[in-house]
Amino acid sequence: MSLKKAMILFGTVCALNTMVTGCDSESAAIAGETQTEETLSEELNNTPLKESDGNTEEPQENTAGKWQVLEPDVAAAVDADFLGKVWKMEESSFFIVERKVKISDDGSAIYSSPSSDADIPDSQLIHVVFEEDARFYLKDTNENGEGYEVKEAGFQDLKVHMFVEMKGSFKNDEFHATEIRFF
Repeated sequence: MSLKKAMILFGTVCALNTMVTGCDSESAAIAGETQTEETLSEELNNTPLKESDGNTEEPQENTAGKWQVLEPDVAAAVDADFLGKVWKMEESSFFIVERKVKISDDGSAIYSSPSSDADIPDSQLIHVVFEEDARFYLKDTNENGEGYEVKEAGFQDLKVHMFVEMKGSFKNDEFHATEIRFF
């Protein structure tokens, strides 16, 4: 399945989810605008995640670093410690740009990330490393297009501009992944 079809399907599923959960027309319009992956303002790319206030359930290993794992409530909602979009591939690691997520009042997730055509400086890229025992999963749409299946995969299946949901932690501003789901 092409990335374009996957993005269209993802956007459709997000829109349907918003309609099912119900919201007024103003918040639906706002949600529809912010869920478009290709329309992120440049200011989001230049803003690191907020510093932790020390009231998190898990200890932060990278408290002085530029990047932080997601807040515990957001991480639980998306079942990941950090989200990104693959920007560069190396032989045994890769670089991502941060994919922002906010949980709306109705509990739905609103995602945003930079356009695939954006010029992102290397200083805004996050290096992702992993051990041999890291698990890779591909989230692939079902044949009927109504959902997705999670299939075991490998690093070789990961491509530039795919979205990643990762579990792991930051050490010296590198994300050390133990699990990587991509689509």
